[in-house]
Amino acid sequence: MKRRTLFSIIVVTLVAGCFTLFYGAHSTWTDTQSAHAVQAATNQVDTLFKDSSHQLPATQLSQEKIAAAEASLQAARRKLTEPEQANQLASAQADLDAAKQMLTVKNAVAQKPTKLTELKTLTSESQQALAKLAKQKPTFVQTYQKQVARLSDQEAAVAKVASLFTDADFKEPKSGLSTSEIQAALAALKHIDNQQLADQMLPAIATAQQAASDDTSSAEASVSSSTVPSSSVSGSESSATNSQSTSSGSSTSNESDQSQQESSNSSSASSASSSSSQG
Repeated sequence: MKRRTLFSIIVVTLVAGCFTLFYGAHSTWTDTQSAHAVQAATNQVDTLFKDSSHQLPATQLSQEKIAAAEASLQAARRKLTEPEQANQLASAQADLDAAKQMLTVKNAVAQKPTKLTELKTLTSESQQALAKLAKQKPTFVQTYQKQVARLSDQEAAVAKVASLFTDADFKEPKSGLSTSEIQAALAALKHIDNQQLADQMLPAIATAQQAASDDTSSAEASVSSSTVPSSSVSGSESSATNSQSTSSGSSTSNESDQSQQESSNSSSASSASSSSSQG
């Protein structure tokens, strides 16, 4: 009886020891797996940057690399066992989000759009991205802010050119364009640091300039045609005045002739009367 009891105790002790050993080994294995997953995720995030401080993006940064790093982070989260690992993943996630903003800026400044809508979108997105990175990645902001500013200048220049037209393709100039409006568009193009864009916009300005010149010529022709009747009226009035002067002169001459005739008649009558008296 005592042997059976002793045997039972030994068996229970061995089983408990095995379970303890198994769970301990499993826990150690789980911790190791978690650590490996976290390390793999952080290493994946490291590839998104050029430097160890994660201030500048990798030269070959792409959306595909960002997606791969994000997948690694999600896999590591499912294997977390330690609070410290959670902190590591949170830091890696912040860097991943920053890499997304960096890619937005890089793509924006690398493009050469000519459409005003595209320029507005790229400028707005890149400016918002820089604002989000201002505190976390100041080195990146300092490196790219001038390029984003140039993008903004390009948007302003194309907006000036677009203001000369009624359509988005710069084919239909507005009527009544002034010289100052066209000069303002030219000045805006000279201000941008993108000769290719300026060369593409110059023909549009030439089109607007020609339209403005045509409008001016038409207006001058209209003014000239409207002044012709006035000259005719003046000529008619002058002719009427001359006619009146001629008529007045004729009347005066007739009156003078009549007066002279009456004077002659009076003289003749006086002579006749004198002759009668002598006889």
